[in-house]
Amino acid sequence: MNQLVAAQRNPHLLQEDILLRSYDQLQTALSIGMIATWFWNIGSDRVYGDSNLFQLFGIQGLPTEDGLPLNTFTDAIHADDRSLVVQLIEDAMRLNRTYEAEYRIVTGTGTIKWVLARGRLAYTDQNEPSIFSGVLVDVTDRKKAEIHAQEVEGRLRLAIESAKLGTWELNPITNELTWSDRTKELFGLPVTASVDYPTFIQGIHPTDRDRVERTIQDSLESGSGGHYAIEYRTVGLNDGKIRWLQANGQAFFDEHGQANGLTGTVIDITANKRTEEILQQRVAEQTQVLERQTHQLRTTLDASLNSIIAMTAMRDQTGSIVDFMMDTANEAVIKSNFMTPDQIIGRSLLTVFPGNRENGFFDLYIRVVTNGQAEQSLQYYRDKFGLEGWFEVSAVKQGNDGVVVTYNNVTDRKKVEIAAQQQENELKEAVAELKRSNENLQQFAQIASHDLQEPLRRIQAFSDMLQSQFVDNLSDGEKDMVRRIQKSARRMQMLIRDLLAYSQLTTQREPFSPVSLTSVLTDVISDLEMTITEKKASIDVAPLPVVLGSTSRLRQLFQNLIINALKFSKPDQVPMLQIRVEPAQAHDLPPRLHDQQESPFWLITIIDNGIGFDEKYKDRIFTPFQRLHDPTKYSGTGIGLAICQRVAESHGGAIDVTSQPGAGSTFRVFLPVADTNPD
Repeated sequence: MNQLVAAQRNPHLLQEDILLRSYDQLQTALSIGMIATWFWNIGSDRVYGDSNLFQLFGIQGLPTEDGLPLNTFTDAIHADDRSLVVQLIEDAMRLNRTYEAEYRIVTGTGTIKWVLARGRLAYTDQNEPSIFSGVLVDVTDRKKAEIHAQEVEGRLRLAIESAKLGTWELNPITNELTWSDRTKELFGLPVTASVDYPTFIQGIHPTDRDRVERTIQDSLESGSGGHYAIEYRTVGLNDGKIRWLQANGQAFFDEHGQANGLTGTVIDITANKRTEEILQQRVAEQTQVLERQTHQLRTTLDASLNSIIAMTAMRDQTGSIVDFMMDTANEAVIKSNFMTPDQIIGRSLLTVFPGNRENGFFDLYIRVVTNGQAEQSLQYYRDKFGLEGWFEVSAVKQGNDGVVVTYNNVTDRKKVEIAAQQQENELKEAVAELKRSNENLQQFAQIASHDLQEPLRRIQAFSDMLQSQFVDNLSDGEKDMVRRIQKSARRMQMLIRDLLAYSQLTTQREPFSPVSLTSVLTDVISDLEMTITEKKASIDVAPLPVVLGSTSRLRQLFQNLIINALKFSKPDQVPMLQIRVEPAQAHDLPPRLHDQQESPFWLITIIDNGIGFDEKYKDRIFTPFQRLHDPTKYSGTGIGLAICQRVAESHGGAIDVTSQPGAGSTFRVFLPVADTNPD
């Protein structure tokens, strides 16, 4: 009340008070908004300002009436911004225009602030700048937000560019469409091209247009959530290139649920689609291959003569295997048991084939599943359903709890094996009996040769005595009878000797050693020297190989062959023998050696120019006591060639002969090639 009365008495005091109050209110408002006021007296180069100015620049104390030098403030400007601010001040003074600058200041504590400065110049009457005044606003928070937004936008732009994303915006009300350069590129357009919604629809592959438009409309429906996602093809509007795109977007709605914007991205997924197509093609091909292999496997399994069953272990609560479920079986299982597939597949092993537990097969399957080691067994099987026989089983683990069983009914084979075993036992007994017989025969031959030769020696002694002491008292008939007795005794003696030699070839065995056939022939020819000289025979012997055998028996072989050739020589022709050797060829081998065509043999030929014989009798000449010629004209016992055959066969070889009457004979002796490599 007192102030109002005083104001009424002194109106000038009221006006001053109002101005002061207004100034205080202005300072309060400026302080709240961090707005500082300043003016620069250009003539004195002094800057005056309020407390906000001093606070922004971090200057201690209150504003002074004398102001502060301009460099107090310009030195606080960030070094990167200072030259620009000075340039803007000079431009404003020179061009007489409003000054505006946004820059950073560094306070005395090192804090960086962003400020916005605006000012205007006042000029003297001479048009010279005198006062530069204005305001300074702290825009640090706004600037930080702006910088952050720019960084986010930069990172987003970098991410979009790195991902080669195209961006787009659609105004569904006006159908105005905005595309980024990348989006235009994906539609085969230059970056300078203008686009609209019809352009967008035109660039979509005709097959996909309706689907794309329906998806867009669905995303713009109120309550749809506004999400837009689709894959479609584009046909380049300029280049005609087909591309696969993946589009994602989001619609925005006003408070009435009306869509007022749809924005999103597109990315080229052509390569992914091609890869997907290739993968699908490969999957389809692999599926066909697997189906074909499965069919082939099934066909192979069903074509197999072996019965095959795939089973899975059935376990109780403790984990112990109590049975096996038969998952699949081939045709052999079904046919051999006269069952239908549903009587085997999907049923337990012990239900269908209970005999597996008793004969040990069930335990074998458990071991295979438990240990993972394949096993096989041959057991006799019998069950209550009448299935009986010998079965050969092999089992292999499959997966974690599976086993594949292959089995064969080998009852017939087992019967044959049992019969063969019986025959083998009988053969062993027969061989033992034969051995005993050979031993008895050898004993008999030795006893017989001794007992028979003793009377022969007496007969020869008495006949010799008659011929030498009583020859003068004997008539011519008696003398002829004595000669016949002597001749018969000699023939009987030769027969006994040959029989003994023949029996020894059968009953006596001696270890073989390397024998030089050349040395054997040399000894034989030496032993027969008198006969050869008497016959004036010619014997041509080529170098012969070394074989494994018996020297004495091989001497018998060649001695009998040479004696045979000399005996059956032509009376009006000098006997000629030729002995040669060469590796035997497969087609040379006689029937007895046909099963040994892979083994090497020597072929030794003894060729003579004797009387020969008809080959229809060739089998007889190797039989004891078989003779083709007159025994009164050709001496011998008929055992020599039989001995030759026994010697050749006892050495693992054979003997054969070819001949023609009057054209001589060729004896062919086959002996195994000796293995001279050390063990």
